[in-house]
Amino acid sequence: MYTVKQASKKLGISAETIRYYTRLGIIEPRRDSVNGYRYYSERDIYLIEFVRKAKEYGLTIHEIHEILKRSHQGESPCPIVKEMVKKRHQETREKIQELLNLEKRLALALTQWESTEDHTPTEDMICPLIEKGLAS
Repeated sequence: MYTVKQASKKLGISAETIRYYTRLGIIEPRRDSVNGYRYYSERDIYLIEFVRKAKEYGLTIHEIHEILKRSHQGESPCPIVKEMVKKRHQETREKIQELLNLEKRLALALTQWESTEDHTPTEDMICPLIEKGLAS
C-alpha cells in the first residue's frame, strides 16, 4: 500500500494527478479510518500505468474511463478501443494537413513580406500585411 506521495514517486507523476484519477473514480484507494489517509494498492498503480499507456495513443481521460468501465463489467473494450484509435488517427491526419497548409501560408507570407515596407497604422488600416493578405 502506498500513500499518495509514495505512489506519485513510484509512478513519476504528481500527487495531484493521482488525486484527479481518484476523483474521476478510475482508482479507488482504501481510506484509513484512523488518520483518513488514502492508501493506493498495486492494482491502483497498475490502473494508473494503464491510463498513461492509453494516453500515449491520444485517448482522452473520459475515453479511458469508458474502456475501464467496460473491462470492469467483463466486456472486451477492444472494439471501442479500435474505434477510438481509428477516430484519433483520422483527426491527427486532418490536423497534420491543416498544419502543413498553415506552414505553406506562413512561408509564402514571409517571402512576400520580406520586401514590403512597414506602415504606420491609420484609422482605415491596422496592418496591411494581414489586411491585404497574400498575393496569389
